[in-house]
Amino acid sequence: MIEQDLNVMEKGLQVAQRGLNVAQRAAIGFPAGVIGAAAVVVCSYVLFALGVSETLGVKAPLPLKSPDIYKPLFWGGLWGILFGLFIKTAWNWLYLAGFLYVLAPLLALFLFFLPMSGAGFFGLNKGPTFAVYLLLVNLPFGIVTALAARAIIGKNP
Repeated sequence: MIEQDLNVMEKGLQVAQRGLNVAQRAAIGFPAGVIGAAAVVVCSYVLFALGVSETLGVKAPLPLKSPDIYKPLFWGGLWGILFGLFIKTAWNWLYLAGFLYVLAPLLALFLFFLPMSGAGFFGLNKGPTFAVYLLLVNLPFGIVTALAARAIIGKNP
C-alpha cells in the first residue's frame, strides 16, 4: 500500500516538473479572466465615484444585478481561456503580456461588438470620449488576469 502511494506521489511530482498541458492552462485561464473582468467592473465603479465616467459622458457604471453582471464576467472568462493558451510562451514576460493583452478584447469591442450594437466603430456614435472611457475602464483586465493566472499556477506553467 505504501509503495502504491509513493508511485502516485512520484507521478504527481513528474507532472509538476513538466508543467501544465494546454487544456490545463486554458482551464486556468477561464477563472483568471473572470477575475480580470471583475476588476473591470470594479474599475467602472471607481471611475464613476471619481467623476471620470460622467466627464467622459457615461451616466452609470456597469450594473451589478443579475443577469447583467454575468455577461462581462463570462466574456472575461472566454478571453482568459485565450490568454491561458499562450501563457507558457509569455511566462517570462507575463505581466507585460497581460498589460498588452487588453488590446485583443478592446479591438474586438471597438471593431466588432460596438458596431454590431449600433454605437459605431470605436463607439464614436456615442461621442469621442466614450472610446476613452472604454479604454480606461478595460485597462486593468489584462494585468489582473495575468496576476490571477500567476497566483493559480504558481511557479511552473
